[in-house]
Amino acid sequence: MSNIVLVAIDFSEFSQKILDSGIKIAKGLKGKVDLIHVEEDVYRIRRSHEITPMDEEFFPVIQRFHEARLTQCQKELEKLYKKIPSALRGKKIIVEGHPTEEIAKYIDANKVTVLVIGSHGSSNLPISRLGSTTEKLARKASCSVLIIK
Repeated sequence: MSNIVLVAIDFSEFSQKILDSGIKIAKGLKGKVDLIHVEEDVYRIRRSHEITPMDEEFFPVIQRFHEARLTQCQKELEKLYKKIPSALRGKKIIVEGHPTEEIAKYIDANKVTVLVIGSHGSSNLPISRLGSTTEKLARKASCSVLIIK
């Protein structure tokens, strides 16, 4: 059984630093690096409020933007994946949904040893010392969590 180091990537300016830390840990554990990116689910957003006729007009535009975003995410994730030494490469995953929920599900389903995540996500709002996804995963994850600043 291989040790899995899950690196959560949001394509912020700190993604490379987070990945570098994950690679170092995987080398030490003689494990594999899995990359995960969670893209907010458009349909989840749609269900979160009452739909108006004006919303119905905008949803096709939002859907096209979302599809283009997923294509771009695939390209960006592939670039980062190629930076992982081949002996350490695990899976690369893009899922849609809520980041905390989807990352926690992946951890449990794949018996992840360590989650490596940035202290703040791509929004980088200085509201607290940790981003909300990072804070929730630090409490909720069933594995060790390394938070990179």
